[in-house]
Order: sequence, then structure tokens, then C-alpha cells
Amino acid sequence: MAMSGTSEQLRAVHEDLGDATNVLLLAPQLDPRTDVGCGTLLDVATPAESTVLFVSLSRDPDDRLDVWRTHVTREPPAQCGFVITGDATRESISTDGGALPSSSEDAYRIESVSSPADLTGLGMKLSDLLEDFGGRETELVVCFHTLSVMLQYVDVQRAFRFLHVITGRMEAADATAHYHMDPTVHDDRQRNTLLTLFDGVMELDDEAGWVVRSR
Repeated sequence: MAMSGTSEQLRAVHEDLGDATNVLLLAPQLDPRTDVGCGTLLDVATPAESTVLFVSLSRDPDDRLDVWRTHVTREPPAQCGFVITGDATRESISTDGGALPSSSEDAYRIESVSSPADLTGLGMKLSDLLEDFGGRETELVVCFHTLSVMLQYVDVQRAFRFLHVITGRMEAADATAHYHMDPTVHDDRQRNTLLTLFDGVMELDDEAGWVVRSR
């Protein structure tokens, strides 16, 4: 289904994706419509009662919070977790606008790995958060930002093996996850190799707008 990107049309995204658990979000990283697509996939039935996990490989987790505030709600989710690269801490992430839970310490966690190349550490940290947050009575959504950064550090076959495990863990945790990828910086081989891992795709087309498909 093709959509131009209006709020009315984007509301149909979840219906078009059906029961898709792992969605590939194909859009140029610097296109402002990409954040609209991300917010659409993060927007669940009751956002303020959801658990949101962000994997941020860009060393700037604040931009994911800005997407939540701007395109989902200014209310914080019930629980929020980050897996980041670098040395960001709780205090280094902006809390302006109330996008982070403040009711209790265990409602907000940050885990870090040294580099996007550390796929073992990345997988372990993400699995820890899925285990700790996944069993709670909230809707669990995950944003992985971005596969394009990861592919600057590892080859596509290693990325495939890593994502094969991660997508399975998302399904086991009853999470709905989406994974950003900038198609303008990857060749067809990289894109087609990874496409097989996802049961939903949301792609930004310059002429058709958002094109959504599932399998």
C-alpha cells in the first residue's frame, strides 16, 4: 500500500503491517519524513503505558527522545531503556519535555557498548533489557537506529547472523521492533540479504510516499 504521509494515511500503517514483529524502515536518514515513520511505528495503542527500548548507534540518544515527543506524545512511556555506543549516562540525556519516566529508577535504564562493531556486547545488552522489561504488563516496542551505522563497522554476513538472532528474540519477547536503514548508502546485495529477516517493510518512495508491505 502506498501512502503520501498524512496523519490519516499513516494511521493505517499498523493495520497494513498486520502481525509483523520485525519491520525494516527504509528511508534516507536525513529526510524529515523518516522521523514521522519512526514515530508511527512507535505509536502503540496506549503510548504512556508502553515500554520503549531504543538501540542508538549514532551516539545521540536524544534524537530518539525527540521523535517520541514530537511524533508520538509528550507523555513519557511507562518504561524506557537504551542500548547506546560510547559513554553517555543518565545525566547526559536531556529530560526536557518529560520524555523519560521519572516514577522509579527501574523504569529507566541505559546500557552501553564500546562500539557498533561489538555485536556480542550489543546483543547481550539488548537481551538483558528485553528480559527485564519484556515480562511486564506493557506493550513493548523497540527502535533500532541504525543498521546503516552498524554496516559501517561489520560486513553484511556478520550483520545478518546478528540480526537473525535479534529478530528471533524480539518475537520471543512479544515485542514490535523496527530497524532503520538508509537505502541510499547500501547496494542491492546488502539490502536484499537483510530483507529476508523481516516480516514487514515500510519504505519511503519519492513518488509514491510510504509503501508498506508484510508477509
